[in-house]
Amino acid sequence: MTGSKARIHHSTPRRRACWLILPLLCSPLAVLAADSVTAAYELGLVRMNQGDTQGAIAQFQKVIQEDDHHLPARLALGTAHLQSGDAVGAEKELRLALSLGGSREAVFPLLGNALLAQRKYAALLDTIKGPSAAGTESFEIAVLRGRAQFELGNLEGAGKDFEHAAQRAPERVEALLGLAQIAAAQSRYEQALSLLQRALKLAPNNVEAWFRKGEILRERGADTDARQAYDEALKRDPKALRVRLARAGVNFKLGEREAALADVEFVSRRNPRDLSAAFLRWQIFQQAKDKGAEAALGDVSGKLSQYADETITSEPLLLRIAALVHYANHDLVRADNYLARYVELRPNDTAMRQLRGEVLLGLGEAKGAIAILNPLSRQEPDKLDVLHSLGQAYLQTGNYREAESVFAQSLKLAPSNHAVLADLALARIGLGNVDGAQTGLAEAVTDGTTARGAQMLLAVLQLKAGAHERALATLEAEIKRDAHDQRVLNLLGVARAANDDEAGARQAFEAALRIAPDDTPAVFNLARLERSAGDTQAARTRLETLVEHNPHAAVALMALADMALADADRASAARWLEKAVTAQPDAIAAEAQLVALKLALGQHNEALAAASRMVERHPENALAVESLAEAQAANQQNDQALRHFRDAARYAGFDGVQLMRIATRQAELEDYVEARRSLQKAINSTASDEAREALIRLEIRLGEYDHAQSRIAALREDDTGNALADILTGELELQRDDAAAAIKAYRGALAVVPSTLAALGWADALVANGDVAGAAHELEQWTAKHADDLDASHALALLYLRLHRLPEARRLHERLAEARPDDAALLANLARLYQLDGDKRARATAARAAKLAPESALAQDTLGWIVVTEGDAQGGLELLRNALTRDGNPLIRYHLAQALNELGRGAEARTELRKILKSGQPPALVADVQRYYDALPAP
Repeated sequence: MTGSKARIHHSTPRRRACWLILPLLCSPLAVLAADSVTAAYELGLVRMNQGDTQGAIAQFQKVIQEDDHHLPARLALGTAHLQSGDAVGAEKELRLALSLGGSREAVFPLLGNALLAQRKYAALLDTIKGPSAAGTESFEIAVLRGRAQFELGNLEGAGKDFEHAAQRAPERVEALLGLAQIAAAQSRYEQALSLLQRALKLAPNNVEAWFRKGEILRERGADTDARQAYDEALKRDPKALRVRLARAGVNFKLGEREAALADVEFVSRRNPRDLSAAFLRWQIFQQAKDKGAEAALGDVSGKLSQYADETITSEPLLLRIAALVHYANHDLVRADNYLARYVELRPNDTAMRQLRGEVLLGLGEAKGAIAILNPLSRQEPDKLDVLHSLGQAYLQTGNYREAESVFAQSLKLAPSNHAVLADLALARIGLGNVDGAQTGLAEAVTDGTTARGAQMLLAVLQLKAGAHERALATLEAEIKRDAHDQRVLNLLGVARAANDDEAGARQAFEAALRIAPDDTPAVFNLARLERSAGDTQAARTRLETLVEHNPHAAVALMALADMALADADRASAARWLEKAVTAQPDAIAAEAQLVALKLALGQHNEALAAASRMVERHPENALAVESLAEAQAANQQNDQALRHFRDAARYAGFDGVQLMRIATRQAELEDYVEARRSLQKAINSTASDEAREALIRLEIRLGEYDHAQSRIAALREDDTGNALADILTGELELQRDDAAAAIKAYRGALAVVPSTLAALGWADALVANGDVAGAAHELEQWTAKHADDLDASHALALLYLRLHRLPEARRLHERLAEARPDDAALLANLARLYQLDGDKRARATAARAAKLAPESALAQDTLGWIVVTEGDAQGGLELLRNALTRDGNPLIRYHLAQALNELGRGAEARTELRKILKSGQPPALVADVQRYYDALPAP
């Protein structure tokens, strides 16, 4: 039965007669015989009223199968799903009911509860709008919005909603409970308790009111009184699981672990999926150092993974659990994501604020750590762990004066703490106080290390701090005392190389090898010196000799792989890298390079497996996580790839090169928000100039023109002789569709520093201004002077195609194909030109393009269309379908339609052609398609 027939049956005189004249004959079965849709709906209502929600759901689904526009059945089905605990199913049906015209009053209370059950607080507020000016919103809706606002931390908005609800129905307690929650969150505990007493006076047996009273008392530290309130709630409802967990938490805090565990187990038996119960069990076991703690952590981690991230980030309780669990699992990136949101919602939780500072420090984000730890150190000046972490954060940012001050304060609290002494020494090195640092190191190194070891440690720290001259002075002084320690000589060579004394570095490395011929660091450093001087063969021979004597020298194996790659010998590079990974399983750089090589060779599954193993061993290493993201992207696992690129950016600290690399991939995968964050972070690194340029281009791409223009202005002020500001201005104006302004900007760039980028931009601006011939002319002038500029020649070749100057386009494409034999797009265009000229090389050229880029829609379409025009419509059809799944280009669809018609499948061809005609394509294409469509034989 169709939907329209069903609606007609509802209003026929016969139906009315049945109900009005013969009600005793209209049993559900009698109605089913007369009208199956109405009967099934009515039977569903009966079953739902009887508590048979699954039976009701089956009936309502039967109605919808017959008439998917049956609004009452949609609404009833949503209600039944909600009653059965299926909030996801309820949301789906209730949203459909709303789209079918369901009233706000009928749908919103149900939909709001479905969203609350899923913790979709933001979605609830987006969907269910606030009370109108006339005050016509229902009590239920106001309460729902108030609860959602509260969970999202918008206490002001929640208060307005609860106040509105209280005015609408002063005899009900829900609004009072909500107002009490807000008062407690603002530390107005007396007011909160007063509101709860009013609620209990209205409803003495209200379990929620007793529970809220217990929560507020616990918040105030009155744990025994809180437990009494929870007891009162459980007297009235012993199965109140949330109250059981709250009481368990209090008992745990009071040291009564057995009682706490009893309540936790009660909840777990009735709801095995309860996350809070699993979390509390883990905390109990962890505090007792119970052997079950590890299994309990695994259990809570598994339960946590069932929650959507948007759900976790909207609720403080879940945020706290997620932060602590991920921290315990050493996943600092995710821990910080949750901590950041948690402390935003609960700023008074000092323990979690401290934890976030330490996590940021672990992630290399020292500035953020300082912003959190510095205020905490003033609040709790005697807390050593806060002070030590703050000092380390100052060290990371190069603020050595503050670091020294904080470590000196820490030393007063723990005078013999060697870690603090060592960090104090490093701070003094940064300040140039080498004597003070030496004193600190001498005190710190108390585990049997000799004075020479302290000097070497000092030199290493100086090198890491960039104090190359001081490091050299330290080592030169040490070598005068004893010139027969190869360790000191090797480090001396490194210091000399850092000071651009290559001859002196070579001398030191060779002296080290005379003392210890198999000293791996010295051999490797000498080979690196030879390679940088251009003596590749000597470096290769030295490294190969080294690995013969020491097969586990991973750094040497990696260097040999680099040299093989430089020679384009991928097979040899892979062998060296595999040896490096085998020799040293924790050689992350070697593993990452091997993953990249496997990806380049098309071994995507192998690369993914290798990267996954690497991250299992090193879950917080930026390079390992980035490698996994690359492998996932290559395997079309884009969601996972994006998540791991975000993690990698966090773990990368301020490594500008890596951040730029990650940002590029994030932008390619259209994760623009995270790409921006990565670039903003990179601006604070050594790659600041490149990051700033990339960020401007990203903002232009996103249409954030004012931000981009401000950055360009700052760039112009920094370097008035740089053409980059003009080039970026040209890109900005092109994006704004102001071709004239773009032309002016690119001309300015060419006048300052002529470049390919400026020339191509000028051509693009001319094309945008409608002057394609002028653009071709300018590129002809440019390429005449810069014959080796292949990018400009390629752009010119494409312009020739637009101008239908096909002989010139063909000649230029052929020349470019010789220079770029692996450019699939170039070969595909050349194949089309050959096809137009009837050149027999068309198919072979297209096949080569398709082989080079099997996922290229252009290559697949070109080859498919050539195959069709050569008489093999069936062979071309598969290629064209493959192309169309990758790119909805109307020309590909047009080719597909013609192939279908050639195969005698006219109806399918018409379907494809109609899609083109309805899609708002350019008039010339539409006219051509229409002519073809009209010429098809009548069906």
